[in-house]
This record gives sequence, C-alpha cells and structure tokens, in this order.
Amino acid sequence: MSKEDQTYSAEFKTKVAKAAIDQGKKNLDSLSEKYEVPVSTILTWAVRLEKHADAESAFESSEEVDTADEHISDHEDVEVEVSDKQIADSLQHGVMFDRLNIRRLMFWSVLGTVLVVLFVFALREMYQYNRLISEETALGSTEYYEVNQQKRQATETLNTFGVVDLENGIYRIPIDSAINEMAEGQQ
Repeated sequence: MSKEDQTYSAEFKTKVAKAAIDQGKKNLDSLSEKYEVPVSTILTWAVRLEKHADAESAFESSEEVDTADEHISDHEDVEVEVSDKQIADSLQHGVMFDRLNIRRLMFWSVLGTVLVVLFVFALREMYQYNRLISEETALGSTEYYEVNQQKRQATETLNTFGVVDLENGIYRIPIDSAINEMAEGQQ
C-alpha cells in the first residue's frame, strides 16, 4: 500500500497537525520524514485544526473527505434546469448579461475627457509662459551687452584722438583736452 492510499486516524492527524502548528508551520520537511506524510497533507491538517475549535470535530468526518478526494478525478455529467432564460443563455455562452449604467458611464467618460483636455491645455500654457520668460531673459542679456558695448565705444570716442573727416580737416580730441583748451582760452 502506497503512502497516498493510506488512511490516517483522527488521533494521528491531530498529533501531526499540532506538531506543525507548534513549529509555526516551518521546517515541515522534518515532520514529513518523521511521520512519513507529505508536507502538503500536513499543511492541510494544520489548517483544518486551526479552523475548528476542538480537535475531535476537526477530523471526525475526515474519512469522508479522504474518500471524496479519491473520486475527484471521476467526472459525472449533471443536468441543471434553469427557468430564467437570461441565466440559461449566460450559462450556455459562459458570460453574464451586464446591465451598464449608461448615464454614469457617459458622466465619467466626459469628465475624464475634460480633465485630460484641461491638463493638456495647462501644460501648453506653462510651456508658452516658460518660453516667453526664457526669451525675455535672453533678450535682456543681449540688450545689456549692446548697451555696455555702446558705452565703451562712447567712452573711447570721448577720451581718444581721432580723425572725423580727413578731407575737410576735422579731427577729434579727447573731451578733457577740449575742456582744458576752452578754459585757457577764456582766461
């Protein structure tokens, strides 16, 4: 007789299940070797013992369960009569008829669409605002550069000698020199 064909007494099942529970359902391999019972069977017994208040009721009808497990592989055709036509059609096709709430479905669809559109619009506006700020910053730095360059050129023009019009004999002198000459000429 193989291990799978053995039937165990309720006392034996209780003893093994209590040992498994005491170990916290850990290291069941040693219990399996000790009692020569598969680990899955020990786990099943431990769960059954935990579900029942007393040990006697946990395994008193276990022989019936064990014999029922043997007949699981046997398939029997069962005829069921259903008076409701919708349920009969559902069983025949393997699906149930859904009663959709169209108003609720439309509400959430429209709300979702509006939220997505608002989100995209907000992203677009944020992009345009940031682009505008970036352009203003770039433009401001460019204007600052141009103003500084013009100041440098004006300072250089005011503080150096140079030719304005060579044919007419017009020359440029530094402003400090021009002021000094004017002051000496008035004295």
